[in-house]
Amino acid sequence: LDEPDVYTLSQITGVPNISSRFGTAPMVWNYLFAALRLLPHTLLGDKTFGRLLAAFSDPVIRIADAIVGATNAMRIDARGGNEHVVCRVVHDDLENCVGIATAAFGMELLQGTIQPGVHLPPALWGETGRKILERVRRETEVWQVPGVP
Repeated sequence: LDEPDVYTLSQITGVPNISSRFGTAPMVWNYLFAALRLLPHTLLGDKTFGRLLAAFSDPVIRIADAIVGATNAMRIDARGGNEHVVCRVVHDDLENCVGIATAAFGMELLQGTIQPGVHLPPALWGETGRKILERVRRETEVWQVPGVP
């Protein structure tokens, strides 16, 4: 539903068996995400329905975040051959995390290392991707990414 990078990563790398799982706390959000799978795809693709759902859910999410916190964590497990690499990144607030990532991308754009346009995250690997990750790392609570100090 909200993990398009799985598809784009597979397309860019040619790796056919990429998968993703999404989980959150409190547990009720996981049940709500699971319930959304039961809705018809035509409804999920309807912009009016999306706007109404966002208008309804936004205040509920903000209240829950105020009560239990808005920490955002991501864990990535990569397996290939006999190797297994685990990455973990934790930010205290999702909105702050998105803002920092956008600013880090913008810095590369302003410095001319990225051409203007739309870029999929997997396509920005290499030195440019490393610079973006180094900037994003500065505001994390937990940073365990092999190869990116």
